[in-house]
Order: sequence, then structure tokens, then C-alpha cells
Amino acid sequence: MITQHFGDKIVTPGEDVSTLMSIIYKMRYILGQMMSSSGVGVITHLNISRSRVEDGGLYSCVAYESDSVLRHSARIDIYGPPYIRTLPPIKVQSGDGLKLKCPYYGYPISKLDWEHKGKKIVSSMLPQHSRYRRTNIKKRRRKRQILEASEGGVLNIPRIVKEENGDMYTCIVYSPSGEMARRSFEIQVVEAPELDELRVGSGLKEGQIVQITCNIISGDPPIFFSWLKDGMKIPPTLKITERSSELFSVLIIKRVSLEHCGKYTCIATNHVGKVNQSTELYINVAPKWIEEPTNTSLLLGQRGVVYCNAQGYPVPQIHWMKRDATLGIWRPVLDLAGGGVSSYPNGTLIIEVVSLADEGLYACHADNGVGEALSNNLWISVNKPVHFESIGTNLTTKVGMPLTLTCKPLGDSPIRIKWTLNGSPIEFTTSRATISEASSNNGLKSTININYVESRDGGQYECRASNPYGVATYSLHVKILEPPTPPLDLQVDSVSSSSAKLSWRDTIVAHVQYYNVQYTTNHFTGWENAKTINITRQETDIRQSIELRDLQPASEYRVRVSSGNMVDLSPYTMPVHFTTLQEAPSTSPISVQAQQTENPGELTVSWLPPSRETHNGQLQGYHVKAVPRIAGETGPNDTQTKMVKVTSRKGKQETLLSGLLKNTRYAISISAFNSAGNGPFSLPVYQMTREGAPENPPSSVECRGVSSTSVRIAWQPIASHGASLLGYSVYYSTDDGPWSNMTSPHTELYLQNLMKYTNYTIKVAGFSSYGMGPFSHPVVCTTLQDGPPSAIKVVVSSPTSIMVSWKRPEKPNGEITHYNVYVKPVSSTSSPQTYRVEAQEINPLRQHSFTVSNLRTGAQYEVFVRATTSAGEGAATERFHAELTSKVVAGVSSLGGSISVGVGSSLLLSCSCVGSPAARTVWYHNHNIITHHPRYTRNHDDSLLINNIDHSLSGNYTCLAKNLYGSDSVSYEVTVLPTPDPPVLRVTSHKNAIYLQWDYPKKSNGKLQKISYNLTWKETNGIWQDAWSDKGAFLQGTQEYTLQGLKCGTKYSLRMTASNTVGTSQPAYVDATTLGGVPISPPTTEWFWSNATHIYIQLSGWDDNGCEITRWEVDYREYGSKIWKRAENRLPVLDQWAPYTQVLSQPNSFILAELLPAQWYQIRVVAENSAGISTSLYMYATTTLLGESIGPPSEYLDLNMLVIICSSILLTICMLACLYIFIKRHNHQRLTEYRNSLTTECKSERSNATVNTPQSIPTDVNNRVYSTPVHLTADNKHELYEISPYAQFAIGFRTFGHVENQEPPSRLGGNSKSRYDSETSFQMRSESEDSDCVSRTTTLKSAPRKACRIPHHR
Repeated sequence: MITQHFGDKIVTPGEDVSTLMSIIYKMRYILGQMMSSSGVGVITHLNISRSRVEDGGLYSCVAYESDSVLRHSARIDIYGPPYIRTLPPIKVQSGDGLKLKCPYYGYPISKLDWEHKGKKIVSSMLPQHSRYRRTNIKKRRRKRQILEASEGGVLNIPRIVKEENGDMYTCIVYSPSGEMARRSFEIQVVEAPELDELRVGSGLKEGQIVQITCNIISGDPPIFFSWLKDGMKIPPTLKITERSSELFSVLIIKRVSLEHCGKYTCIATNHVGKVNQSTELYINVAPKWIEEPTNTSLLLGQRGVVYCNAQGYPVPQIHWMKRDATLGIWRPVLDLAGGGVSSYPNGTLIIEVVSLADEGLYACHADNGVGEALSNNLWISVNKPVHFESIGTNLTTKVGMPLTLTCKPLGDSPIRIKWTLNGSPIEFTTSRATISEASSNNGLKSTININYVESRDGGQYECRASNPYGVATYSLHVKILEPPTPPLDLQVDSVSSSSAKLSWRDTIVAHVQYYNVQYTTNHFTGWENAKTINITRQETDIRQSIELRDLQPASEYRVRVSSGNMVDLSPYTMPVHFTTLQEAPSTSPISVQAQQTENPGELTVSWLPPSRETHNGQLQGYHVKAVPRIAGETGPNDTQTKMVKVTSRKGKQETLLSGLLKNTRYAISISAFNSAGNGPFSLPVYQMTREGAPENPPSSVECRGVSSTSVRIAWQPIASHGASLLGYSVYYSTDDGPWSNMTSPHTELYLQNLMKYTNYTIKVAGFSSYGMGPFSHPVVCTTLQDGPPSAIKVVVSSPTSIMVSWKRPEKPNGEITHYNVYVKPVSSTSSPQTYRVEAQEINPLRQHSFTVSNLRTGAQYEVFVRATTSAGEGAATERFHAELTSKVVAGVSSLGGSISVGVGSSLLLSCSCVGSPAARTVWYHNHNIITHHPRYTRNHDDSLLINNIDHSLSGNYTCLAKNLYGSDSVSYEVTVLPTPDPPVLRVTSHKNAIYLQWDYPKKSNGKLQKISYNLTWKETNGIWQDAWSDKGAFLQGTQEYTLQGLKCGTKYSLRMTASNTVGTSQPAYVDATTLGGVPISPPTTEWFWSNATHIYIQLSGWDDNGCEITRWEVDYREYGSKIWKRAENRLPVLDQWAPYTQVLSQPNSFILAELLPAQWYQIRVVAENSAGISTSLYMYATTTLLGESIGPPSEYLDLNMLVIICSSILLTICMLACLYIFIKRHNHQRLTEYRNSLTTECKSERSNATVNTPQSIPTDVNNRVYSTPVHLTADNKHELYEISPYAQFAIGFRTFGHVENQEPPSRLGGNSKSRYDSETSFQMRSESEDSDCVSRTTTLKSAPRKACRIPHHR
């Protein structure tokens, strides 16, 4: 089916067009196809480049698959004038309908008309572009048309008759612009052909001539003929000739035969139709043999097949007959067989199981009623293949006895027999064995006679018999009994403390019935006292095995095995040595004693080891178990077990048990252990631990105010088993005050005589005769409110007003809601006038002020103030009298007093002045006028700001205000409070905790400081962590804290700061390390044990050094290897480990598995605890497969090290050789260059000497100094000292910067000694060079010797 197709398109000329279709190629047409993306189906594209108007029209895509055809059509319209393509005459079969499409192109087309015989028969308005669409078209009524126009202007003619042949139909198309195109099409009416029946002769015989004629009855030419035989084209092998004309066709068969028979079809075709007629051709053919039956041999008991097949027409009928030998008549085979015999339609005779009765004379008949019937006689014989009555037998004999082997095959002759032994042919080369054959009634008999049997005669004998009809074999298994050989591969499979499992391979040469196993300890020198065990051989086992029981633990044994049968006993094997494993000790330690120590929760335990004969191996340590016995508890108690290693000293052992419950009775018992496990625990001894302080603080501490001076405290009692509780200590303090304490035997306490409306911090701890326990979490409660006291100051601010100032009470005894200012004339008896002043956030001076206005000048007023809380109005302040006059004296409304301020902070001292005229102010510090100072700032309101205050700025500060009528002042006593000093820390380390102590803070100005502490801690290279942020706990002048939950043996850094209301001190640092250390590795391999494939490590041999070991890593490598392998602690599943599964699966053991026997290994054990990592290296070896130990590894032959050393030596030699060659070549090159320069210089100067005299040598040349050093090597040193008799020398010298024959310059200081060049040049030349140089210089008598001087470049 078509899954994707193109649609109608409208294209502008010149555009490219791409459609999914099939079309004939043109130059501008490109057709392509490809597989779809899903892999199913084909997509084809038609691309038209540079489209033209004539490319428009109806396009069709046609898909073919075998006989199926699919088609899709759509128009491609291209803008342009209308045009109609030409078409050849349209052929139509008479009586059929016709749909005539007008092949127009161009766009737009508004109308399409059809004309016939000059008359318009169909008019269609075609769809057009909206731009050209017509509207308001009036429809005319027309007569009913027989011809109908379908969509797209297709002319539909329902039926075409013969009389319409040659009619013309005209198509006319119009464009909206009025352009028109027309084209006429001719209709040709053609009749389909009609055939007469095919004619063929009857009663035809083979070899005759046959004609099959196909005649046309009606139809328009041209008509084409074709023939088929049996629905297929006629093959040329049949040699059939076809003769055709315009109206008939004939098939001619000159010699007809059976192959020509079949159905023949004649097909006639013209332009409008295709018809056919068929007939069948048959001839009578006498039967002929396809497979003629012949004499056949069948095998007895097998399936028999006899062939007999013939052909002819009609198909011959075949049947089988057999001659009855008794009666002498022929009878049908199917009647005689009685079942198991069948005949196929093609004549094949099948006998399912051939028997002797099937042998005889048979006849095969074939007849079809044409000609003579076929018949052929044949003899079917039944042959007997060789076979035996049984498949074989087993024989047993002893060495030296005679033996006869008989083989009796049955079957037809000739029979041949071949003997083999264990698959190899038997060849008897001695008279000890003979072979003979004899014929029997129904077969052959073959016999092997062996006079005396040897061990090599045993095995699998096979008699192979064969005849022309089959092959069969007869087997004889001969077992020769002889004295057995010793067992092979005796080894110790597994060893336990009281048993050992042995195994060995069975002997191969002789049959074994039983084994003798002898074993004894190594203390015996002979085997006469050894124990012997007889065991029966297990036939089904590949390896024989036995388990020796009731052995002594940790003892050495040797064992040997011999084989036996009814003949004799074999020699014993070489003895195998093994050592039984250790067993847990049989008895417990003795003389166990437990004593108290000075510390609560500790006991000292001592004991003696168990008797030596019950150790069952080397003791490795002891388990000390302490079980608390608490009265009234029936459930399991908190049992503590400690492992103690065996000390080097003999006799008494002891250890310290810590962390026990205090004031508790413990049952102490001890057991010894070795690498095999734990022994029994001793009878318990009882001892009490000392009493300690309570371990837990009181819970549910509650506190509430009872009155303004008392509170009630209650808590839940402490449940402590380790201490006899005597009572409780209650500590309480204010926010700034020291701690006070009271004791109570009960769980309730009232605190009296407290300050009113004050916060108190309270904590409770229990105490015993040993000391005080931990404090509870602090709680805060407040005493109730009460009326507060007050203070006041009044100044006259104007003739009609006064300013009232007062301080907030030191002890407000509650939250002040507002103040009431009372003012009345002194002379008045009425109640005072009240002014309400709201309480506001105040400055650190705690001052309030209020101005009372509209008073009478000259009157005297009484003023006082009351503070109000939720409890009511408090007591009145001192009553103050003020007289108002017209002269306003200078006054200061600020209230002074004592002020405490922290060091480093800022302080603002106010000096609010009144007076008329305005007052002038002066500030004094300790009676000294304050002038310019970087820390003092005078503000516009006359206040004084002190910045970054310290102790030097403490003391008295006074503000003096003056005007014409008087003065007033205010004084402040400033106390600078310091920040607390860093605490001095003292630490005591424990295993998992650090105990800190620090001194109580010093007094400040005679008062105790209220200090809070902040403690942070961290591990080395860790991050700081907060321990607590509280005021801490102190007792008897010291403060203390215990940092719990730390790692054992780890270094910690502690940092503590002290804080008060002023600030925080500098931190105090201290480093401390908890008790414990890295694990201590054992120095020897006494904690190792191995067999042939495993190494067992008892990890209890590692001392944890006080910190529990948390991780183990074991790596190993073969001795001499460089690659370490990570070991996995895997318990073997072999039977020999079964008795030790419980021991080896303990967490303090490690097993290296899958090792090689008799191999040394390097083992690296890494033990890690919280204190660090300990790494140790050991050498240990596996045993042989027999359980024997191997010797130490060679320290002098390490193949890897030998390769490294040899490679290093070879590399060094190569480097030295390369260096030597480089130096040699470098020196040789320099010497060659030097010699070449000598020759060149000598030749050049000799040639110059022939034309220049000494006087003509330029001065600048004479002033030059030449000297060339000679570089000698070891090869040419002899050239200096072994002078050739023909050598010449030119030796010259010059002073620096001095011309020849002139006086040399004198030295400084008047020294006139000549300074000569210390470098002298020598020239050496060969004899050939000298001869050339001498020949040139002999004619120059006046040439100086310096002519051959060698230049020297300095």
C-alpha cells in the first residue's frame, strides 16, 4: 500500500518541484528512491529543476509488486497560458465505457468544455485561484446529457458502440484572462478476439504426427498468439513447432511421445482483450522399465528394500509374486508374508524385518493394457552377518597360572577374527602364548592359550569378528592377581587436636583388598610398638582415606600404609609426619584472688596458670570475667570480660579491672586460652568494689518563687547503685553574684533571704561519703515583685518652672510601668498635683527627668517621685523643696554616682545644665581640668564622651556649671572593669575522656567575678567543636569538667575562654593525649599456623596497647615477588577444617586461603585503632602436601634482584663506552684540524717569503703575537719525545705589545728585566710536509725562522 504520497501543487515557472512519484527520465527530471526510515517500504522522489509551463499536468506514481499494482495521481499546475497535449487514437473495446481526461496544462484554468460533432456536450467550471474566481454566474437550463463530466473535467462515456468508430471529441480550456486552447481526440472502437475450440486427434499412439489448431471466430486485428503447456511455456526440448497466421495458429508434433502428453492452452490477444482455449493431449504408451528388478541380497534382521518401477500411459499397475517352493506355484507376496511386507505405488517392495523365510524366487509384473505386459523374475537371498551370543565376560587368575581365552562368532563365511589387548593388536612372539582357530557348524572358534600368566597379561581383551555382512566384538576382562605395590601419594588431608585424616591413591598394578595403617609418636625409635589398623578397600573411591582418632593434642606423629590382597602384603610407604592441633585448655586457672583498690569501680585480680599437662598447647592469655551480683535483679547483668596475655614471668599472673560498677559485689572467674580456644572458667570468687560518688544527677529539677525573698526547689531522687547517697547539694547564684550552696537530705528545699525580683540560677547534685556527683542541668527562677525605693534631684530651670531628675532604682523589685511626680506648694495643705511619666528605655546612667511648668514665681514647692510596678506604687523619694525666683541660679539636673564600665568600651557622662543667664561648664578628671585629649570629646549638650576607656581613665569626673548667680556640679566615680584572665588549665587523661581543672577566677575590686566559660576541642588537623557554653561547675575553690566520648590514644587540642559582662578573655590552649597507643605487633611468628594451602593468623597476638583494634588488613606475596595481594578472611569449607570452624571463625583470627604448597610468603599485617596504624612484616611458609615443614628461603639467590643487578652493570658499561668513544672522536677531530692549520700557515708564509723581505713586513703584522697550544692525546705523546731525524722546528717568541729588535718595556719600580711570552709554539710536521717546506725555503737565505710561526690567539 501507499503510505505517503504527494498532493496537488501550484508552482511559479522557474521553481524546483519535488514529488514522491515515478516518471520517465528527462534532462531536467531526476528520479530517486530510498528505503524508508522504518526499514519497511520504499520512498521515491521526482525532482523537476527549473520548472516550465509545459511541465504542468497530471502526474501518477505507480507501484508494482508481483501481480499487484497501486497508483496515485495528482496535478502539478504551473502558472502560464493554457495548452493541450496531443494523444494518439484512443482504442476502446466495443460495449465498454470510456473516461476521457483532457491533457491540458497552464494555470489558472477557469473552464473546460467538451465538443462532439461541433456541439458542446459538457461544460465544467474548474477550481481556480481566488484572484480569478468568478461570481454571479447565471446557470442555463440545458437538455439532459448522456455524457457526464466528473471532477477535473474528465469526460465519462458510459458505453461505446461499433458505430462510433472514428468519432472525434474536442477539449476546450479557458483561462480567466480569455486565453483558449483546444485539441481533438479520435476514438477507435475495437472488438476483442473470440476463439473456436481447439481440435486434436483421438486414439493417438507414440511416434505419430499430431497437430493442434487454434482458430479465430471474430475480432479486430492485429491479433497475437501464444501457447502454454500445463500452464507454463513450452520447453524447447519437446521439439514442438508453431505455425501462425493472421487468423489461426497450429502446433505441430512430428513424433509424439509420452513427454508430450498434457494440457495445451492457446492465448489470443489484441489491443482491447485477451482470450484463451485449452485442450488435453493423451497417447497410449506400453509400459517400460524405469528400474528393472535384479537379484538382491538382504541382511538377516535388517530392513529390506527391492526396487521395481515402470512407466507408460495409462500408468502401469505393478504387483509382486513369489514362488512357493513346496507347492511349486506362484502366489502374491502380500498373501504369503503375513504382515511386515508392503508394496509402494512405484513398485518398491519393503520387508520391515528380514527373516530366513523371505529367501526365494520373486516375480515383478507391470501392465497398463497397452501392448505387452512386463514381467521379470529375481532371486532374493538372505545373508547372516557375524554376531555373538553375549557381549563379553570377566576372568580372574593369579600370576603363573595357565589361561585360555575363547571367542565364538556366529554368521556366514568367510569370518575373520582379530584380537586386541587394551586397544593394541596382540602379537605373540614367544611360545608362552599361542592362538588357534577352528570352524564350527554355524561360525568360527578362536582360542588364545597362555601357558603361565604374567602381570602384563591382564587387561581388556577384545575379539573382533567380521564377514562381508557385518562386524561384531566380544570383550574379555582379565584380572591378574599379584602382590600389590605400596599405595601412592600418602598425605595428611586435615589435622585436628585429637584426630587426623589421611588419604592415598590406590595402586594401579595389582588388585588391593585391604590396607594396613601404622602410626606412632615420634618419641619411639621403631615401629614394633606402633598401633596398626586394618581397613577394607573402598571400590568406589578414587582415593582411600582413614581418620585416626583419640590422638593427643599438640603432639607429633608419623604414619605409614601398606596394601594387601589374597596374595601378599606390599612394603610400607615412607612415613608421613604431622602434628596435631592445639586444643582448648582442659582445666581452669587456680588460686584466683580479687582485691579492692583505692579507686571506686576497680578490682585487682591475681591467679596461677593451670597445670601444664592440661595446657593442650602454648597458652596465649586469659579471659577474666567479672559478673555483678545486684540484689533483686534476676535478668542478665552487665558482665565485663577482659583478655590478658601471658606474661613472660612464670607463676602468678594479675590484672586490673576498671570501669566496674561502684559499691557492687562481683563474681570473678578466669579461663585460659590458646590458639585453639578457651578453657573452662574457674569457680567464681566474690569481692565488693569501693563506693563512689553518685554517677547520675538529680532529674526533673523544678523551681518557683514563693515570695519576693524565697523560692522552692524540688527534684526526683537519684537511683544509684554505686554509692550510698547521703544527701543533695543545692547551688544557687544571681547573674553577677557568687555561688552559694545548701544541703538537704530530702528532695525539696526552700531558699530564704533572697533578693527581691531577682533571677537565680540553681543546680542540684547528690553526694556520698566519697564525694559529690554531677550537677543537674541549671534552671532559672525569679523571686516575686515588691515596691521599689527611689532617688530624686530638683533644680529651678526658669522663674516659672522646675526640672525634676531621678534615677531608676538599683533594685526595682519588678518591672517598672511608670513614674508619678508629685508637686505642691509648701504652704498648701491640699493634695499634691500628680504628673505621670512613662517608663522608657534608659541610658546606662538610668536617669529620668521631667519639667514642671506654669508655677508661681516667688513660691516654694515640695517635690517627690514614686515608681510603680504591677505590684503597686513604691515608697516615695526624699521630699525636695525648691523656691522659684526671678534670678535663676546655674544648676545641673544630671545625677552622678558610681559607674562601672568594661575596658575598651565608650562612656558618655551627661551634664544637663539650667540657669539664666546660661551657665558655663568645665569638666575635671581627678580635680584636673580636662583640656584637649584624644580620648575625650565635649559635645554641644555639655556631655563628655570617653572613647576606648582603660584603667588610666578611671577615677572621679566632675562637671561644674557657673553663671552670675551661682554654681552647681555633678560628680561621677568611674570604675573600669577588666576582662577576665585566661584560665589556667590542668588536664588528666583517661582512655576515652579528658578531665580538666582550672582555678576559680580572681576577685575584682574586692568582689567575686561571675565568670562563664566556653570550651572547644578538636583532634589534630580536625575542626573545632563546642563542648559546652555554661557557667561551669566548681567545687572547693576549683572548677572542673570531663570531656567524654573521645577516641583512645588520640591527641586533642583544648581551647577555653572566660567571659564576664565586660568581655571575653584570650583563649587558653592545652594539648592532651588520651591513654593508649598504636597496636603492638608480635616480634615473632608464634601466632601463625599453616597447612599446605592456608595460613592461619591468631590476631590475639597483637597487643591493642589500650585501644581496641578496629581494622585489619593482611597483604601477602610469594617470596621474591614484587606484587602484593590483598587477602580475604575466608574460612575453608574443606572437611579437614570442620573441627576448627568454631575456632577459626572467631573475630580474632585471619585465614589466608588458596596458597601454594611448600612456598614461602611475605605477609604484611596492618592493625589500626583510634591511636594509629601499626604495620608489621613476617616470613612464613605453607607445608608440603604431606604436612611437612620446608627449609628457610635462600638469602643469596633472588632472581629478580639478579636481573636488576646485571641490567645495571650492563647499562653502566654501555654508558662508559659511549663516553669514551665520544671523547676519542672529539680529540681526534681537534688534532686533525690543528695539523691542517699548521700546513696551511707554513705554506702561506713560505710563499709570502719569496716576494717580501724582512724589512717589507708591515709593522702591524710584526706587532701581532702568535701562539697555539698543542693538545696531545695518549696516542700521540711519543711524537714530542721521539723526534724524527728529518723534522724541522720553528721556535719563536714575542713580548706583548712590543716590536721585534726593540727594547722591551721596563717593569714598574725600575726593574728592566725583559718580560717574555711564557707560551712557546712548536710545529710538528710529517716528512712529506717538511720536504715541501724545505724545498721552498732553501732559496731564501734571508728569510727568518719565524716564517713558520704558528698563530696563537689570546
